[in-house]
Amino acid sequence: MRSNQFDVIIVGAGALGVFHAYHCLKAGKKVLLLEKDREAQEATVRNFGQVVPSGHAPDSEWHTYGRIATELYKEIQAEFPIGIRQRGSCYIAHTESEMAVLEEMQQKFTAADYECALWTAEQVQQRYPAVLDTYSKGALFFPQEVSAEPEMMIHSVLRYLSAKFGAQFSNRNNCAVIDVASIPEGCRITTADKNTYEAAHCIICSGRDFKLLFPEVFAESGLVVSKLNMMSTVPQPGVALPGNILTGLTIRRYESFTSCAAYQQLDPADVPQDCVDYGIHILFKQRTDGSIIIGDSHEYAPITEQDRLGQFYNEMAINDIILREAKKIVQLDDWRIARNWTGFYCQHKDEIFTQQVAPGIHIVTGIGGKGMTTSAGFAAVHTTRILSGS
Repeated sequence: MRSNQFDVIIVGAGALGVFHAYHCLKAGKKVLLLEKDREAQEATVRNFGQVVPSGHAPDSEWHTYGRIATELYKEIQAEFPIGIRQRGSCYIAHTESEMAVLEEMQQKFTAADYECALWTAEQVQQRYPAVLDTYSKGALFFPQEVSAEPEMMIHSVLRYLSAKFGAQFSNRNNCAVIDVASIPEGCRITTADKNTYEAAHCIICSGRDFKLLFPEVFAESGLVVSKLNMMSTVPQPGVALPGNILTGLTIRRYESFTSCAAYQQLDPADVPQDCVDYGIHILFKQRTDGSIIIGDSHEYAPITEQDRLGQFYNEMAINDIILREAKKIVQLDDWRIARNWTGFYCQHKDEIFTQQVAPGIHIVTGIGGKGMTTSAGFAAVHTTRILSGS
C-alpha cells in the first residue's frame, strides 16, 4: 500500500473510535486513527470509569455488549497495563421497595447465567463500613464487573495497539479531519494540515462534534446532548470503597431495573424533586490515589442547542444537591472537593446513532452514558458488519 492508503480510517480516538480500530486490526486490516486534539478530551475521559453490564437488562443486546467489553478489558489488562481492576459493582438499596427490585433482578441475572449475590444490610456494612447504616437495606453485588481509570485507560489502550500491531496501526493526534469524500475505491479523507488519506472504509466516531463533518446529517439525526456534573474528593486514606458503588437513585434510573415488575411499586415521592429536575443519581468510585468520584446529574439539549448547556461552567447549586444526597449514604473522613468538572455525551432514542452516508463512509455516535461499559463490545459487532458489507 502507498503510505497514505489504508484499509480503514477512523475519525475520533474516544472509546468508540479506539475499539473500532482494535477490532479492525484484529481482522487484519491496516488502520489509521485520526484525533483532532492532542488526545481524547470528551466523554471517554470524563466519566466514573464504571464498567457495569448489570445496568442493562439481561436479555438485551446492550448487556451482551457489556459482557463482551468486560472480558476484552480483562484480556488486554493481562497483556498490557491499562488500569482495569476487578472489584465488582454494588447496588445499595435505601428502601424496602428498592430491595424488592434487587431481589427480582437477582433472579433475572441468575437465570441469564450472570453471577450476582444479594447482600443483607449487615453484609454491606462488613464490605463497606463507610456506608451509613441508616441508608442501606441491602444490596445486589456483581463480582465479575470491573473499574477503569478513565483519564488514563483509553490512552493506555492506544499504546497497547501500537505495541501489538506495529506498522499495521497508525495514529495521528492534533489532526482535524475537514472533509470525507467518496471515491471509486472507497473514500478520501482530507485533514486541516492539507494531507489526504484513502481507504476502503471511513468510520466517523466524532462524539458530540457535529459542526465539522456532515452537519446536515447530524441536524436531522435526533441526537441529544447530556451535560453531567461530577466531582472528586481529596484522597481518603482511611476509607475503602472498592469497585463501583451505585445507590437507590441509580436503581430507579438504570434500564435493567426499570424492566422489573417490582419497579412499579417504587414510590416517586421518595426522590427529592430537585434530584428529579436535574436527573441526579448518586454514584461513587474510589480512584487509585484514594480520592472518591461523586456524581452525577443530567441536563439535556438538542444538538443544535447544546451550547446553551454552558460549556464552561459547572453549576454549584447542582453540586450542592449531589453532595447533600451523598452525605446521606456514606461517611467520609474529609468532604473537601479537590476537583469538579462537567462531562458531555450525546445519546439517541435508538440507543446509538449509526448511518452509512455514502459507500464506505459510516457515522457512529450517540452511545450515551454507556460508552465505557459497551463501546468495546458494540464495536466488535459493528466492525464485522462494516467489513462484511452487511
